Amino acid sequence: MFERIATAKVKLVTIIASSELQDRIIENLREAGAGGYTIGRASGGGLHGPRVRSLWDTGNVRIESLVTTEVAEHVLERVAQAYADLSVIAFAQDVEAVPREHFLKPSHGPRLR
Repeated sequence: MFERIATAKVKLVTIIASSELQDRIIENLREAGAGGYTIGRASGGGLHGPRVRSLWDTGNVRIESLVTTEVAEHVLERVAQAYADLSVIAFAQDVEAVPREHFLKPSHGPRLR
């Protein structure tokens, strides 16, 4: 049988927005207590129609961060308030991450319990 590995129970916060908002959103993440983030290009379609990167359009970015529940709540609240009139979406999911010790360090936002 396999032994269960020790994981950190954290929230994966994902924000999808116009790339022009990237720096502002990262600043909001940091202010909320996020210790790090990952950014990737995002294309797709939805209520606002298709959005793809082109010569005239810088497209969307997908910004993700593994954070505590408290930080996730702050981030979602900030997005709901500050970007209500823009094409920005955010969501949070429960995830387990390894190595667990990485997420217990004070430099990565509030300590997990």
